[in-house]
Parts: sequence; structure tokens; C-alpha cells
Amino acid sequence: MAYAAQSTPLGRANVAPRIQSLRWSLLLSLSSGILMGLAQPALFDAGWLAWFGLVPVLITLAGWPARFHLWIALPCGMIWSFGAHIWYPAMFGWIGGMLLIVAIGLFYAALLQAGIAIAGRLPSPLHIVGLPLAWSALEFLRTIVPVAGDWWFELLAKTQWRFPPALQIVTLTGFPGLSFMIMLANTALAAILIAAGKKQVAWPAVIGLGSVALALGWGWWVMAPPPANLVRVGVIVDQANQLGPAQASILERDLALTRMLAAQRPQLVVWPENELEHVADPALRASIGQLAQELNAFVVADMVWPAPNGRYDAAVLFGPDGTEVGRQAKIYVTGEERAQGFVAGQRRFPVFATPFGNLGLGVCYDRHTPDITRQLARAGAQIVAMPADDDFAANPWFPRAHAADTVLRAVEHRVAFAVGNTSGLALVVDPYGRITAESGINQTAALVGETFVVAERTLYTLLGDWFGWLMIGSVAVAMLLRRPRAS
Repeated sequence: MAYAAQSTPLGRANVAPRIQSLRWSLLLSLSSGILMGLAQPALFDAGWLAWFGLVPVLITLAGWPARFHLWIALPCGMIWSFGAHIWYPAMFGWIGGMLLIVAIGLFYAALLQAGIAIAGRLPSPLHIVGLPLAWSALEFLRTIVPVAGDWWFELLAKTQWRFPPALQIVTLTGFPGLSFMIMLANTALAAILIAAGKKQVAWPAVIGLGSVALALGWGWWVMAPPPANLVRVGVIVDQANQLGPAQASILERDLALTRMLAAQRPQLVVWPENELEHVADPALRASIGQLAQELNAFVVADMVWPAPNGRYDAAVLFGPDGTEVGRQAKIYVTGEERAQGFVAGQRRFPVFATPFGNLGLGVCYDRHTPDITRQLARAGAQIVAMPADDDFAANPWFPRAHAADTVLRAVEHRVAFAVGNTSGLALVVDPYGRITAESGINQTAALVGETFVVAERTLYTLLGDWFGWLMIGSVAVAMLLRRPRAS
């Protein structure tokens, strides 16, 4: 007797559909959503859960015909989306934020359905990569789509921002490679368990899981220990937003916090994104210049820079002699900032020589996508300083989502990173993604971290998003393949 071919994490198998208890299947789907939501940086930041969090829903999907996959996966997608984007209501209001969370939850569920369907089109033994291909391709695609790419922060790869051995793969592939690896681990584990229930060995899945282990081992092996000549970097959180205290109060607060670091002798200090008015103000420049002289350090402050068609939000670098070394205008300007008259800076990427390495500048949102840091690295930057403002009504969940971007950018291009913040998290990160200084969330702080610079330029810096486009091309080819016939 012949049965209709059915999609499973192993691909399409000629088996009789095993219709499970709907209640049990939905509970398994819900459990996967909880695990994946807790794995995201925003809510619980337990990134280790991501390596197996989808196994329950993948196993239960294998017991249902394809027409049920979207509905079975929906509880997983919704809870996962809530855990990942719990900060959306603070950004878009409760109604808008919750609608977006629901929409993304539906996207997650549809992506699981699509991944298993693509696995069914692939020839054996490639079934195992169907879901990883689909996930990494569409996750990459939505980051380059206008509007969606601006505010859709969460990536599967960002669950690993505190696990440097996993992060090293992004030096080759960018974030899609790490998302592929996490999804492959989930799919392989699910396939192995399904096969074990039938007293079989799923060799493609075993090989896939082994490749993930090898990639993690390689990541651990390539991480160089910190050298002897470390760079001392100071960062501050001043809890002062540009819409809050008067400019003079913000300046005095930043000066006082920075002087608290004097005993630790920082070589570089990065202030928050305060948009101090304005870059030509002689009193403001004198105050910051005097501070740089006192500390014998470079200081990066965020100031307003008049532009021909508005205003720039600029990171301004002062040298130990108290004079300005250079500046960089913010390129990724938000809608709220545009409403206040700010305009995007020109896509020029100056790099400034210092005794501790070549320094590049950016502002806040410039770390959200890889391209700004990539251009700075291509111009020779070895350390990147970015004032930031993560103050969304003192939201406690957004800062980790943005901090994870910082760590990914550092590893992708082997640059050290220093971020001062109005609220949220201030960070110092080394070129391998190890965090050496981290403030509390939404807590006033002045701290110093040690990092270093390397001359290495990564494959990802040189070639850009080749892996993401390869994933999109692979999915397109898979969609052209004919489904295997049932026997």
C-alpha cells in the first residue's frame, strides 16, 4: 500500500501520516516558543537554549501532514516573537507593538513551514539542510528590505552574543552563517531523535551535528589570547537624554563621570549620544579639550554639527592635546531624529591614527547593520568608538538587543568596539567578541575595559554578504526542484 509523501525534518518520507494528539502537539510547539523566547537577548538572554529549543516543535511537525504545519508551528512563533520583541510596545505603542509581535510570530511559524517544505524538495541526504537554508536566506533577506531592516532587530544569531566560540563563524559568513549553524543543530537533533524512535540512525543528521561541533571547536581554537599591550578604554552611562536635563547639566555630568576614571588612566573615553549643542561652541570645546588634556586621553563626544540642509549628529574626537582630531556624522538617522531636523551624514569613512591603533567613529544606530563597520574596517579602522542613546522610556529589554549588534560587528570585522550610552548598556568589546567592560542596564556608570587591536581583515570584511546571497540562491534553486514522487 502506498502512502502520500510527507515532509519531515529528514525530508520527504513515504510513510503513513501519524496524526498526533492536537493538544500534545500544541504544547510541544508552545514549549519551543518558550525556549526560543528565553534564548533571545531581550528577555532572558539564555542563548544556550537556542541550540535545541526548536527540537520539540520540529519533532511534532514530523507527525502531521504538511497542510497542518503552519497552525502547529503558530504557538511557537507567537511566544518566540514575544520573547524576542518584548520591547516593541515601548517603541511603537502598545497596539502597534503587539500587532508587530503577532505579525512576526506568524512569520516565524511560516518560515518553519517553508523550511520543512524546502527540505522535502531536496535530494537525500540534503534534506537536513532544508530548514537551515530557508531560515538563513529569509532572515538575511528581511534585514536588507527597506523599513523592515531598520527596526526588526532580532536575529537567531544574536542569541550567541555572549558565546565567543560560536561567534567566530561570522568572520567568514556574517550573521547568516551563525543562524544557519544554530538551525542545523536543531534540525539535526530532531532528525536523530525521530530516527532513534524508529531504531534507525540518521547519518546525514549525525554528520550535520558533527559539522556544528567542528565549527564551534574551530571558533574556540582561533580566538587569540589578549596580548600584553592592551588598550584601556573608558565608557560612561550618564542617564541623561537630550530631551531631559539642560545641556549644561549633561556636560557637567559627563565631565564628572569621566574624571572618576582618571586613576585608571584610560587612553580613550567614549561619551553617550547627547547631541551637545553645538560643535563650534568655544566654551563646550574648551571644556572637553581641557578634560582630554587632564586625562592625557582621546575623548569622543557627541555634538551637533551644522549641515547644508539641516543638522548632523556627530561623534567628535578630541586628542590628548585638547584639540579636535576629527569627526564623523551619523549615517543611520531615525525618523524621530529627522523630525528634529537631523540629516544623514555623508558615506565617507575617515580613520584617525592614534598611538594604540587606527580609530573609526560612528553614532548609535550605525552599529545596527554591518555595512558601516565594514566600511570603517576596509578603511583601516582597528577600534570603533560609538556614542549611543538607548533610552526608550527606560525600557529594560531593548539595550541587550542593541548591545548584541555591537558584539557581532566587532567579530565580523575583527575590530575592537567602545560604546558609551545615555542609558542601556555601555560596552568595551575585543576583536573576538569578548566583553571586557559592561555597565548595568539603565544605571549610571563610569568604567574601564581593556581591549586590543589586530591587523587582520576578515573574509566577511572583504567579500561582504556573499553567504547570505548564496543562501537566497540556494533556496531559489530548491524551489525549482520537483518534489519526489510517492512510491
